[in-house]
Amino acid sequence: MKMSLSYGALRRCFGVLMLVAAGCAGLIASMPAHAALQCTISGSAAISFGTLTVPRDTPVGTAIGPVQSSTVSVNCPSNPGTVPPYNNGWYIQYYPQLTSSPVAGVWNTGIAGIGIKVVDVTYGNTTLSSLAVGKWGDFGAPITNTTAFQGSFTFTYQLVKTAAQVTTGGAVNIPQLFTLVSHNIPLNVTSPALVTISVNNTSIVATTCTVTTPSVSVTLPTVNASALSPVGTTVGNTNLSIGLSCQAGANVYVTLTDATTPGNTTSNLTLASGSTATGVALRVLNSGGTAVSYGPDSAVAGNPNQWLVGASASTTRIPLTAQYISTGTVGPGTVKGLATFTMSYQ
Repeated sequence: MKMSLSYGALRRCFGVLMLVAAGCAGLIASMPAHAALQCTISGSAAISFGTLTVPRDTPVGTAIGPVQSSTVSVNCPSNPGTVPPYNNGWYIQYYPQLTSSPVAGVWNTGIAGIGIKVVDVTYGNTTLSSLAVGKWGDFGAPITNTTAFQGSFTFTYQLVKTAAQVTTGGAVNIPQLFTLVSHNIPLNVTSPALVTISVNNTSIVATTCTVTTPSVSVTLPTVNASALSPVGTTVGNTNLSIGLSCQAGANVYVTLTDATTPGNTTSNLTLASGSTATGVALRVLNSGGTAVSYGPDSAVAGNPNQWLVGASASTTRIPLTAQYISTGTVGPGTVKGLATFTMSYQ
């Protein structure tokens, strides 16, 4: 009797211990298997452009400075699906942190007029910066089945002008450009951020010039009316120049505007108020001896009759020549003309 009771007690005790052990073993086996199914991503994550000069009037959409690149390594374990429809493997995905700029396919950087274009070189040269903030995107990494995946992703980065005006002296500091994660396809589970791409050690300087001679006056010599025959004859060449002090890093353009007739796009300057001579106009020649045509008062790149002076690093003045030109039968009197000039830095 004692033995049977003892034996029954032992059996019950042994059974309880086995059940606990089996339950613990089940928990230990399932949790690591679930947690281990994740890729690892490592590599360069900080992008720097250094100090870049941006010509003030460069057209919107112009690339600024050199292209930078970075590469990350991706390692994923084998990840076969075990539940119908047996989807296998991984996606490597990115998550944008910046908003879209006015230029298509370019994100804002936080500096007025400066954006950044990001391209996934490895898979299809996809423009990642065309994706809106907060939207996931698939890279299309190879799907793994019974073997692990090892590979890399290379991205390129290009700063782009996105507005007419650029903030001078702005530092580009983007702690989170975009993040990379892995997505477990069989479990439909996405990892936390594995790599965060950032931009630092980058500053933007807008290149401009200072006009050292904001007002230029020139007196042409007195000539006989007979010297201006026939029509189209030019005389009285007189030199003048516009003085400049420029930063390096831009091309200097200029537009002359007829102040008396702003819509004038010919090379003959309209006589200003106070002129008494007839059958005569004024012309301005550039350093190559070509008559300059007039255009609108605008610094926009490509402004009508805008012309290239030269590189800002080597330009300290704009040499010009003024002259008379006969437009008909010349009548004696005074000749006055007024033109303005608009600088453009591209």
